[in-house]
Amino acid sequence: MALEATHSENMGNVRITKLEVKEIGPFGDLVLQFPDKPSNMEGKAEIHILTGENGTGKTTVLELLIGALPSLVGNGLLNKLRSNRAKNGFKVTFIDNESRMWIASNDDNKLSPAGKIVQKYWKVYHSYQRLAFSTAFFAYSGYRRIAQVGIKGIQELTEHPFEETLNFQNSIKPGVLLQWIANTIAAEAIALSQQEPVEAERRRSAIFSLEKTIGEIIDKKVKFRLETKPYSVKIEVDEERLDFNLLPDGLKSIISWIADLLMRMDRVKWEHDTPVFERNFILFLDEIEVHMHPAWQRKILPAVQSLFPNAQIFISTHSPFVVGSVDGAWIHKLVKPNGDSQLAEGYPLLSEDAKSFRYWLSEVFDIASEYGMEADKQLHHFYELRNAVLKGANGTTQLALVQAGQGLAEQSHELRQIIEMELRQVNRRMALDLSL
Repeated sequence: MALEATHSENMGNVRITKLEVKEIGPFGDLVLQFPDKPSNMEGKAEIHILTGENGTGKTTVLELLIGALPSLVGNGLLNKLRSNRAKNGFKVTFIDNESRMWIASNDDNKLSPAGKIVQKYWKVYHSYQRLAFSTAFFAYSGYRRIAQVGIKGIQELTEHPFEETLNFQNSIKPGVLLQWIANTIAAEAIALSQQEPVEAERRRSAIFSLEKTIGEIIDKKVKFRLETKPYSVKIEVDEERLDFNLLPDGLKSIISWIADLLMRMDRVKWEHDTPVFERNFILFLDEIEVHMHPAWQRKILPAVQSLFPNAQIFISTHSPFVVGSVDGAWIHKLVKPNGDSQLAEGYPLLSEDAKSFRYWLSEVFDIASEYGMEADKQLHHFYELRNAVLKGANGTTQLALVQAGQGLAEQSHELRQIIEMELRQVNRRMALDLSL
């Protein structure tokens, strides 16, 4: 879905500033503010990270933001309305770079978009080829993965570039994507053969940036190849040429949504001929870390943050590696203390990549333990005994402390170091001679 640029009233860069929800899904009465990115984050995308336990409404927030936009697909939010109490269930506030404001909302339970943002700027579906855009909206889920499909040669794409673009489950179309890659590689070769280096570079830039971004995330050399006998698109990973079906699921997931996004952006005419990577758009990502190794989870958001400096990105995640991977992203933690979900106290909070993942596990995900459940239980018992000895307990309690420490020390070198340090402190404070 996209917004049309007009000569009479150009929206400029558009961003979402606020979501208001009443009686929908897990939310009774919720207001989420989305602050602009910090002043020191010029050249980086504005990112809002939604975290919280299962059932607190992270995906629902994304659905609500999308639900305020005209879409070519149905919206499942109707199933989340709390009967008649949700007549005016949500409002989404948009603002442009000239501080003009638009509000979109549901209307009498029908979820039909309303407000000036729709009336003036909703793009007629079939007119994308002749009119320019000033902003656009895209949605992807980490559960979608690209698959190898056949192509018949180099042929014009006729699918609308915004087909299903706000549908998390159906936004990725492997056949269209692989055809676009094939067409782009072929167009570059034709331009070079006709001695048109500028056109060749323009054609190649999107594919090159895609290869570079994916390569940085997985720390391998990546290159797309077009084969002609028969026609097919393959990917080289460290010079090993593979079908997409043979790639690990995490790599399929990364390629699918990033490549699909670039493909759609490349096929759309933009106001002022703005280059693809400088365009203003709003991106919704639902758990894109699914299937990804933690090493890749650490790199996916920084890569996107740098690749699209004028984008506004909303992402839901369960990963501390995603949360702690970037500077200057706003973290919105949802909690459910009394039946209804709400924003946790002290949030939104700015992310800092200088803080450890251990910090984010404790601060954002409320996980203090660093060990498995049984080891954590034993460690908790050890600390209870240690505290009792520090309060003056002796005899059997001191013996039990040493025995508990021995059981832990046998499990790992790391636990042995912790137990030995704790016993040294007890000995020093209580003038004892306890040892493993």
